[in-house]
Amino acid sequence: ILVKVCHPAMDLPFFKISAKHEEEEDGTEAFRLHEVYTDIYGAQVSLKKGHHVLINSKQ
Repeated sequence: ILVKVCHPAMDLPFFKISAKHEEEEDGTEAFRLHEVYTDIYGAQVSLKKGHHVLINSKQ
């Protein structure tokens, strides 16, 4: 989890941003995200490597 609402009494909608990273093939210490997920208003928006965008697992 990268970001989420921490205080439920705040006047904000619940949201959470999480991600998955991929390993470098050459074994370097570089860090690259290949998927980012945003959960808000009961929906999940997925941004995937290669510019695929899914809303609730559908294009």
